[in-house]
Amino acid sequence: MPLILTVLEIVAPVFLLAAIGFAWVKLGFEYRLEFITRLSMTLAVPCLIFTALVNTTLDPAALTTITLASLAAYFVVTLATLVLVWTMGLETRTFAAPLIFGNTGNLGLPLALFAFGNVGLEYAVVVFAVMAVISFTFGIWLVAGAGSFGKVFKEPLAWATLLGGLFLWQGWSLPTFADNTLSLIGQMAIPLMLITLGVAVARMSPAGVVQVVVLCVV
Repeated sequence: MPLILTVLEIVAPVFLLAAIGFAWVKLGFEYRLEFITRLSMTLAVPCLIFTALVNTTLDPAALTTITLASLAAYFVVTLATLVLVWTMGLETRTFAAPLIFGNTGNLGLPLALFAFGNVGLEYAVVVFAVMAVISFTFGIWLVAGAGSFGKVFKEPLAWATLLGGLFLWQGWSLPTFADNTLSLIGQMAIPLMLITLGVAVARMSPAGVVQVVVLCVV
């Protein structure tokens, strides 16, 4: 029983915040998905990643290990996904990217935070940052094809990751007022992403759900 309660303490906030977004849409209230997504991915999430990298308490060796492990994991998942998509005769541009780049943001960050505290969040942010860089380079190429790599330079999330890595490497720190401001903005990221996840689920079309479930299970 204590184990069940512990698991509920970790996952319940995630499901409850997503349920708020789901209920919000079902009750007929307006939710401008494009605006909220842009606010989250352009401002809140970059601030979260940047401040987490700048203020991390993790040992540099641990950061190197988790970064290399993340790269290796995404390499293996990419190979497995491409084989799966080609074997099933699915369109690579449609199915490959969503299967390769799991929901390490909306779900991964809060789960890591609630399960392992701030240290867990710091590790999860590193994994998320690696995913962000790969998704905004190789991931965009998968979807858009040739000429898409330049788009990474337009993504604040990618710049926040690289800039945070530079600050971490050089041992630089932010002035207190800047750190407090950016941290406050970054605190919006997880609630916004979870509520938006619930909104997206509420607006899903039932068509093709069986195929999606099969692919997710695989």
